[in-house]
Amino acid sequence: MGDLDQYSRLIGDVYELSGDPQQWGILLEGVTRFVDGRVGQLAVFSLKQQRKPTWRVWGHDPQDYKTFLYRHATEDPRLSYILSNPGRIICGEDGVDPEQFRATAMFREVVEPMDLEHSLVSYFAQEADVMATVCAMRGRGQGAFGAPEKQKLGLVVPHLRRAFELYALLDEAKAKVGDIAAALDIVDAGIFLVDADMRVAHVNMAGDAMVKEGDIALRGGKLAFRDDRASRQVAAAVALALAAARGEANLPHAEHMEVPRPNSDSGPYRVSLHPLPLGTGNVKLATRSQIAVVVRAPGRSGTDVARRLQTTFRLTPSEAALGAALAVGASLADFAQQRSVAMSTVRSQLKALYEKTDTNRQGELVARLRESLDLSLV
Repeated sequence: MGDLDQYSRLIGDVYELSGDPQQWGILLEGVTRFVDGRVGQLAVFSLKQQRKPTWRVWGHDPQDYKTFLYRHATEDPRLSYILSNPGRIICGEDGVDPEQFRATAMFREVVEPMDLEHSLVSYFAQEADVMATVCAMRGRGQGAFGAPEKQKLGLVVPHLRRAFELYALLDEAKAKVGDIAAALDIVDAGIFLVDADMRVAHVNMAGDAMVKEGDIALRGGKLAFRDDRASRQVAAAVALALAAARGEANLPHAEHMEVPRPNSDSGPYRVSLHPLPLGTGNVKLATRSQIAVVVRAPGRSGTDVARRLQTTFRLTPSEAALGAALAVGASLADFAQQRSVAMSTVRSQLKALYEKTDTNRQGELVARLRESLDLSLV
């Protein structure tokens, strides 16, 4: 099977299998083989550790790998580097000194015996309390992953992100109610299940409320926005997302779109697109629906932003507060005045932010912070 056929089949599996953890092994095998890995891991887990992680491994004995996961994973010196690079395709070992890494007990007792020195990782999705990661690994004999493998995984990750953000969104809701329709209704985002022509098959309660507010409409049964340009942009993005899910187009990223609200003083809606399985899964409430259009209203609080940054980059509360302020456009002077702290203190916190986010300039820092926040549908 050629790379193009392999890729097309893999992308189909991403959307078909991501909603069923029992099928993740099949999906993981495809991803791992595609990037020339020997062992693969897919994990979805709670950042607040309120729920047990759901994970699968391919290419290694599950029980042996489970021992590593539960006894040694938190000791992994590569972990902080991985968590500080959300949304990127990275080689995990790039974040550690190779000699120091090989001198650790974890390397001697786990990595070397398993022959899993090299890793290609993406921490690719975060929704509410849930984070998703994918990792391909191989031994010293195969050598480190390089640019070709990074490029290959980069083709797959935007699809994984779209599929698993929806999975995480619904998984949290389904933990509270058993029925999928009821689960959609307790999600605070508007969810519109539509076909390729934007015809709506199902709308949850939050979506109904948005329609009543007037900036979103159902015109002739089709999803539309009051801003005509935004309607055309979303429709074009839906067409591209569905074509990419069929392997007929590339999806270089999975950005969330901003849709203006002409009749409101609030900020724009944030829209993300999530192709649905082709088969008859429980997420698919109607046979006509092909994609979920998820619409978030503005209103994320500064506290929520700071909490997200603190978790992602392992910041202190003060560092997270500064990061949140910078991410929304505040200056250092603004922050110092608002918090009634000395500029010398703020500069010390800024230096810590540079170190923990692996950045060197304020513009680069702000971009990294915003990139982290944009991983969420919130």
